[in-house]
Amino acid sequence: MMKKLVLKYNTPADDSLEGWEKHSLPLGNGYFGASIFGRTDSERIQFATNVFANSKALGGVSNFAEIRVDFAHKGVENYERGLDISGGYAYTRYTVGGNKWESKAFTSYPDNAFAYRVRSSKKAEFSVRLVIPYLGDRTPEEGGRTGEIFAYENSLTMRGILSFRDLIYEGKLLVLTNGDVVAKTDALHIQNATETTVLFVMGTSYKLDESVFLDGNHKAIGEDPHEAVEKGMQNAVQLGFDSLFQRHQEDYLSLMSRVEFELGGKEDERTTETLLESNRQGNFEPYLEEVYYQYGRYLLVSSSRKGTPPASLQGVWNAHDKSPWGSGYWHNINVQMNYWPALNTNLAETFAAYADYNKAFRKQAENIASKWILETVPENYKEGQGECGWTIGTIAYSYEISGPSLHSGPGTGGLTTKLFWDYYDFTRDKDVLENVTYPAIHGMAKFLTKCTRDYNGEYLSVFSASPEQIIGGAGVTWRKEQAYYHTIGCAFDQQMLYENAKDDLKCAELLGVSDDVTELEKKQLDKYSPVLIGYSGQVKEYREEHFYGEIGEAKHRHISQLVALMPGTLINHTTPAWLDAAKRTLEMRGDESTGWALAHRLCAWARTGEGEHSYLLLQNLLKLRTYPNLWDVHPPFQIDGNFGALNGMTEMLVQSHEGYIHLAPALPEAWKNVSFKGLKARGNFTISCEVRDGVLKKAEILSVVGGALKIRYENAQNVRVTDQNGKPVETVIEGALCTFSTEKGKTYTLVGFEKLPICKSPKALEANYANDCVALSWTGDGERFAVYRAVDDESEYQLLGYTEKTEFADKEFSEINKGRVTYKVTAVNDGMTESKGVIAVVHVADQMEMERYAYLLRQNNL
Repeated sequence: MMKKLVLKYNTPADDSLEGWEKHSLPLGNGYFGASIFGRTDSERIQFATNVFANSKALGGVSNFAEIRVDFAHKGVENYERGLDISGGYAYTRYTVGGNKWESKAFTSYPDNAFAYRVRSSKKAEFSVRLVIPYLGDRTPEEGGRTGEIFAYENSLTMRGILSFRDLIYEGKLLVLTNGDVVAKTDALHIQNATETTVLFVMGTSYKLDESVFLDGNHKAIGEDPHEAVEKGMQNAVQLGFDSLFQRHQEDYLSLMSRVEFELGGKEDERTTETLLESNRQGNFEPYLEEVYYQYGRYLLVSSSRKGTPPASLQGVWNAHDKSPWGSGYWHNINVQMNYWPALNTNLAETFAAYADYNKAFRKQAENIASKWILETVPENYKEGQGECGWTIGTIAYSYEISGPSLHSGPGTGGLTTKLFWDYYDFTRDKDVLENVTYPAIHGMAKFLTKCTRDYNGEYLSVFSASPEQIIGGAGVTWRKEQAYYHTIGCAFDQQMLYENAKDDLKCAELLGVSDDVTELEKKQLDKYSPVLIGYSGQVKEYREEHFYGEIGEAKHRHISQLVALMPGTLINHTTPAWLDAAKRTLEMRGDESTGWALAHRLCAWARTGEGEHSYLLLQNLLKLRTYPNLWDVHPPFQIDGNFGALNGMTEMLVQSHEGYIHLAPALPEAWKNVSFKGLKARGNFTISCEVRDGVLKKAEILSVVGGALKIRYENAQNVRVTDQNGKPVETVIEGALCTFSTEKGKTYTLVGFEKLPICKSPKALEANYANDCVALSWTGDGERFAVYRAVDDESEYQLLGYTEKTEFADKEFSEINKGRVTYKVTAVNDGMTESKGVIAVVHVADQMEMERYAYLLRQNNL
């Protein structure tokens, strides 16, 4: 059973777009979303679906339908409304005139229906209306809709066309009550009732099929939804509220109850707004963080299921006529971030919606790829359907996609296929590998290998753009076509070229296949130069930059030069010099940004192992970028921030991208007492852990498919492993790693973890050229210090030596023999304990170049 987790409020949402965005409560089943306002005058229940969408130019996804329940209640007492995410329903309760009212609402995935039940302690009357929003506000040519509402006995039916897509839509509302129903033109009047159920079933003529994307008109091609809506309503009526709810909960809890996350929070009587404000005042609110975590999982389950459209920029919720950014599937970070937590939070089924969508648009994506290669790198063009692979740009909808755009290079496709490799790596399902993962990744490999040209022995993307980064920095005002910075071989594209090729070669090896593309990848892989280090010690966003931020906006929301850290895996603890450069880049990029961008930073900091900084980003999200209903604030509302935060919190608890399962890799002090159950790791292991006073006390690991298991914890020297029968398991322990074999379906228990002694890091490292050396100096009280060096773009450090002093001279570089070098100094107090390090960088720029950079940085970031 899930812990009782509730978003709670003592006032209704305002009947406005702002009220919807900040205060309404979301329900959803993937097919559609419903927003509950909890009003006592006229309850508003608003519906959206991602297939009810115009083009981006005409506003994209639009409000589908609304139900109004007209109570006309005034002077209510004891008001409370909430979203019970442990049960999957919304509720409202209050008293008016001595009559106790309570409503309950949910959306069912198994039966594709919405159900709303209202009860009162005394017989009462009210009206139920069905509304077609924005009807007549735009002509059909402008993206408007046509429609009518019909009343018959105890039902209301809405039916019309979204002309731009030739999309037929229909919705049917039906009332079941122990009172009387009087049908009017557009409303049902309920009398003498103490219990009334409102059922709503909706459908459209949209059909997910490759022909929708291939047809230049991008119209709906499915069947008239009338018969399906009628059958859906008959099913809902036959089941009734209680059976519908039971079936809904069985389905919903089969997913949601897999994972538990405990920080010691008790069920709280305070409202969610009060908890948020207390958190903003600096109080630790464990219940709020538990709710926020599971709310992210709730939103994913509610907006993406097998057979439904995938989750969009706003999930599956939208009350606008013309939605922000069209509420599409943005592919230069956003739709990918939506699915980052699908696998590690044990919701793999939710990714099926995107996988099916991607497969449907793949042939059109092949056509775009062929055209793009022919125009951009014609010498690499290969004729034939799919011979140039497939590609995807930023903008996509249920009807159409785009290719690489003015502001994002071809690496957007590689960013997408990381999801497909993880889909296999977490599940280890051979059918997924062969029929889903490999076709997606290998098709992208065909495209990306053709995007490159040999420049002096390096294979670089011929057209390259770091997503949304601009020429003139923060102050640019001219046309967008001129503003985006275009180049060759920027970090974003090169890193995604590398990540996709690496994953493609792993797929090919597992499947025992090979072709000219895999042979080309083997030739190119080590010549992509995906990570370059600059004069500031940063991971360079552009090959041509020297100092950080000399091109574009220094505090830009995207951290595209770090996609090899997150969601990629190239930058990791086996490449410590690159990892330190990534930390330095994150520090310079800053901890303030839009909601989703803070979430990406949170994920990246978690990958570095810096728990306190990860928690700082989580707090920045909760304090600065979270609405009262816990939706993420871009602004406006954008759901990828919720999903990115969920993933980042999970990466603080467990990571598995470096060839082992790292337990508690980035825990902050605030989480010194934490437990979790049911999280997933690559290799299809299910992880449960308990941490007390900052030390891992016990881990239980279910091996779903078997295989070798390698566990990392900071001190694993005395770890003992037993199987589910209590029998000791033979292990190999090397430093922080514990390795043992597992059998399919068996659970293993690990105890004996210990915390390493704290070793304080040195501070204030300075590195300066002298006539005969680079002179290093720092502060610190360690027993001795280790001095490391990485030259140019080296991924690993070379140990230069140990010293008991707080200074060191590197004789290989000097004022005369300058180089671009990163130095790192750590404290070493015994043979086992080494502190975090402090970094300093020397470079070859002279005083004039440094002063020019200072002017440029200021100019770009006015």
